[in-house]
Order: sequence, then structure tokens, then C-alpha cells
Amino acid sequence: MIKSRLKPILIAAAALCLTAPPSRLGAEDNLHRVWAVKDCAVVMPSGAPLAKANVVIRDGLVEAVGAGIAIPPDAEVIDGAKLTVYPGLIDAAGQSLIKFPEEKFDQAKYYSGEFNDKDRGISPEVRAYDLISLGKATLEKYHKLGILAALALPDKGILTGQASFFVLSDPDKAKSLVLKDCALGVGLLASSFPVYPSSLMGTVAFLRQEFSDIAYYGLQSNRWRKEMKGNLRPAYSARFDIMGPFASGAKPVVFFCRNQHDIRRGLDLAAELKLDFFICDLGGEASEVIPELKQARARVLCTVAFKVPGTSLYAQRGKAEREKAEKEIYPRNPARLAEAGVPFAFSSFGTDDPKSFMEGVLKAVEAGLPKDKALAALTATPAAFFGLEGALGSVVPGKIANLVLAEGDLLAKDAKVRMVFSDGTKVEFKEAKAEAGAKPTVNVSGKWDVTAEGAPTLSLELTQEEGVVSGKLATPFGMFDFTGGTVSGNQFSCEISLSVGGQQIDLFISGEVEGDAMRGTIVQGTSGSIEFSAKRIPA
Repeated sequence: MIKSRLKPILIAAAALCLTAPPSRLGAEDNLHRVWAVKDCAVVMPSGAPLAKANVVIRDGLVEAVGAGIAIPPDAEVIDGAKLTVYPGLIDAAGQSLIKFPEEKFDQAKYYSGEFNDKDRGISPEVRAYDLISLGKATLEKYHKLGILAALALPDKGILTGQASFFVLSDPDKAKSLVLKDCALGVGLLASSFPVYPSSLMGTVAFLRQEFSDIAYYGLQSNRWRKEMKGNLRPAYSARFDIMGPFASGAKPVVFFCRNQHDIRRGLDLAAELKLDFFICDLGGEASEVIPELKQARARVLCTVAFKVPGTSLYAQRGKAEREKAEKEIYPRNPARLAEAGVPFAFSSFGTDDPKSFMEGVLKAVEAGLPKDKALAALTATPAAFFGLEGALGSVVPGKIANLVLAEGDLLAKDAKVRMVFSDGTKVEFKEAKAEAGAKPTVNVSGKWDVTAEGAPTLSLELTQEEGVVSGKLATPFGMFDFTGGTVSGNQFSCEISLSVGGQQIDLFISGEVEGDAMRGTIVQGTSGSIEFSAKRIPA
């Protein structure tokens, strides 16, 4: 058994890249590029769904939709008699796909007072594209819920960074990218450091001055380019250069608003500075300022965490009142926006994972939001918000084949997504099951320290439901999610895909569990194996 070839994989990212071939998401190679879903129901942009229709997909695009549409002779036919075809769902804004680098704060700055722009929360140069993580297991979690596209946006600070829009189709972010640096986050929460701007008033003053200075910088630069003789050349500013398109209204900003008061501040700033903007309603109180939103023709990114903000009266009346408001009042926020005609799309900010995000959407439906409005807030509306209505948001010929094939209602608690087409790539799901007749005799749930000879310490965080296991592997190269692990008897096994240096590395882990100890083998394809031992960390 070749052990020496695997150790470097666990020690250095470079070795990982050298030993691993690139891979695509999905159970097939997708060399075939033509499919036809036959006799399915199709959810259309408006009106009743089509019944017993055919959907033809070719080379990543929807080619034809309708009853009686001819099925091409070169198509692989999918029986859609029990299926409904939906447009792929879209997370209109979130950061769960972003992995921020771990950074240690220099405590000496408290004494020296030498804080930099990043400490002050001024970091428009931060790009979601540079920080995005699209591992195989992560994408699978989104796909199983029908979420096939997302806007990733950093939310830390005052000028938080730039967003990018992805179709969730490939671990290679370059292949999944749709729009790069397409929006700028603007926060109204002051820096926690004793340096300007360290108050709400200071933050608002800073934003006013910043955007005014950028506008002036643009005027000076344009004037000098038009007439160089006799005019002073303005000194170059990298920050102003980045923010120029956002200050001019060529690209939108996203105001992060923790409560209704922040929303009013964001609307005032947008009007004063003539910005193209979105309101990201983190506090769930947009429905309290509907007249102002309608007057400003605002577009709202509506979160579904439904947590009462600290400024609310419900937060000040005790735990019982707060919890009641979170169950009965705040989930009505989307329904009230829809009734008032305020355009909104759903955002995952405030939720931890795609499952929690969809659970929040269902809470909004239970609180009175019509399902057709909820579906629009997950499809057509976010596509239109970011100028992608010609590519995403509906099942229409010529658009990207981002499609969900489900049995029954996609917006139901028992929704059953059978397969998806993600950017034209077919992904079919099979339920992970332990071997027949081998019931689990152990429960592996919990955190485990993993030790392999000559390799750094790794850790596993496992969740077991009957014989099926999901979890995370923490490595020196980052955290990697996985699903579909199994426990059969006292035998645990799983497959984990690591994305390192643009490459996908598939590790197969299997071991025998005795109490809080595990021993087994880590295998990476044909590159060899290495033995490991693990100890469960007491909760």
C-alpha cells in the first residue's frame, strides 16, 4: 500500500494540486448535451402551469417548452409524468458561500491608535469572487433544495466589499461566475474601535463625504482627460477608482439595514447622493416603512431569519413577547410588502445554511405570503433586480437551463427535488442509505480530532440521522462540507471533496468506531492511503 504519496496531500496544498485531476459536479460526465423532459408540468412566468408539456434542453440552454413540442432524436428522454419543472431558485443576497480568511487582530493597536481602513470597516476592495467557496458537497446542499444561483456579498464594515453573482453549477468559480463586482455593500453600523467613524452620526457623515469626494474626483479626472493643458492632474486613488461606478449610479449599492430606522437613513442617503440602490432588510421591518419605500421606488432584499432587532419594542418587553413576535409578527413582513406592491426578493442573510433559508421562506408563506409571490421572490424578481431576466428566473426558450424537477410543490415542507439542471448540467439525486440489513450500532455525532502519521491534526464535525451522516472536515486549507456518509454496524464511511488551488480532491474516509474512538483509513483515489485515529471531543 502506497502511504508516502498521500501524506504530502494532507500536509501541503501544493501537493494536493499536483496529485489531483480536475472534476465536475454530478454523477455523470455530462458529455451528452441534449435532454427532453417528457409529459411534465411546467411552472410558467404568469398564469397556470402547463400540463403534460415537454421541455427540451440543448447545450446548456432551454431550447423549447410546450405541449406537443417535438422531442429531438438525439435527446435523452426523462419521464416527467410525475414531475413539475420549476425555474431554479435564486438567493438574492447572502454570504454563506464566502469564506473569510482567519485574521488575528493586533492588540497593540488599542494602545497606539494606529487603525487602518480595514479596521475602520472601509474595505470596498474586498471581492466576493476572491473569497467564494463552491465545494462539491456545498453545491449539493443547495441543489437538493432547488437553489441554483446566488449573489454573494460581504457584509462586514461600512464599505463592506463587492458582490458577485454565480450559478451554482461548478466548483470552479470561473465557470460558475455570471456577474463580477456587480454591487457594493454599505453598512450603517459604526466601527467598534475608538477611531472615526465610531458612531452612527460619524458613519453617516463619512458616507456623505466619501461619495461626494468620489464624485468630485471623477469630475477632476474627466476634466483633465478632456483638457490636459492648464489643468492639474488629480492624484490617483485606488479606493475612489473602485467606487466610481457605484457613486455615479452605474452600479448599485446595497444598504445593510438592521431596523426600520436604518432603512430610512439608507433611503435618505440614496436620494441625496443619487445612488442606484437596494435595501437589505436585515431587521425584518421594511413593512413598517412601506410609504417611504414606495415613494423611493425601492427594491428590497428581504431576509427570512425573522429575529427581532434590539431597537424594537418587542425586544424590550421580555423573552416571551420577543419570541411571540418572531413567530407571529415578523414572518408577515414579506406578505405585507407583497400586498403593498413593494418589489422584493429573498435574501439568506441571517440564516446559517440553505436549509434554514428555505425554512424561513416557508414561514413567510405560512404567515400569509401567497406561494406565487414567494416563488417570484426566489426566481423572476431577483433575476430582474440584477439585469439577468434574459438569462434566469423562468422556464423560457433561450434562457440558461437552471431548472428544478420536483415531485409536487417545491414550496412545501415535504418537497421532493428529484434532479436539477444547473447551468445545463444534469444532477440527479439518490438518497444515501446504509447497507441493507446493517443497522447502526454506534452514533458518530459530535466533534472528532483526527490524527494521521506525519500529517497535521484535522477535525471532523459529524451529524448522524439513522444510518446517514453529514458534516464538515476542518483542515489547514479551510472547512469542507459533505453529505451522504453512512454508518453500517460500527463502520463509518464518507467521501469528502476538498477544493484547493482550483482543484477538486476526493478523499474516502472509512473507520471502525468503538465508543469515543475511531480508527481507519483515508484514501485519495489511486494516490495511496494513510491510516488515522480519531477521538471524540466531549461536548
